[in-house]
Amino acid sequence: MKKRVALITGVIVLVGAALIGAGRVLWVRRFHHYSPWEVLKDVRAGLAARSVPQPRARVEAFLATRYGPLTDPANRQHAFLDFFNVDHLQGLDFITGHTPPAQQQADTQAMAEWIAHYRETMSREERAALLACVNSESGRAMLARSTAHYLAQDEAARNAQKSVMMELTATLAALWKP
Repeated sequence: MKKRVALITGVIVLVGAALIGAGRVLWVRRFHHYSPWEVLKDVRAGLAARSVPQPRARVEAFLATRYGPLTDPANRQHAFLDFFNVDHLQGLDFITGHTPPAQQQADTQAMAEWIAHYRETMSREERAALLACVNSESGRAMLARSTAHYLAQDEAARNAQKSVMMELTATLAALWKP
C-alpha cells in the first residue's frame, strides 16, 4: 500500500512539475520577461477603468490605478516610460485585444491626448529627469527595442497606434530641443 501511495505521489509531482514547466514556457513565449505581477497590475488597472464611460477619464483611471496618483511626477514619468517597455506593451496589447474595437480607438486617442498633456505640463525638473533617463545607456536600449517592436508590427497595428506614436515622438523631440 505504501508503494502505491508513493508511486501516485511521484506521478502527481512529475505531472505538476511538467505543467509548471509548460506554463513557464508558454508565459515566456507570450510575455517574455514581463512578470506575472506586472501583468496583474495591468489587468487590475484595466478592470478598474473599464466601467468609466469617457475615454479620457478611463485612461486616467487606468494610469492612476496602475502607477499611483498622477499628481506625483515620478508616477507620470513611470507611466510615460512604460510606453517604451516592450513587455508592458505586449501586456497592453493583451488587454486591448479584449475590448470592443470602437473603444480601442477611443482609448488610443485618449492615451495620445494624455501624452500630449504630459509633455505640455512637465516642469523643468521633470524634463531634466526624463531626459537623463532617456539619454542613459539603458534608456537608449529601451528606445531601440521599442522602435524595433513597433516597426515589426503589421501595418494595421501601426496605423491604429499612430496617434500615440506621434505624441511619444513629439515628447522625445521636445526633450532634446534646447
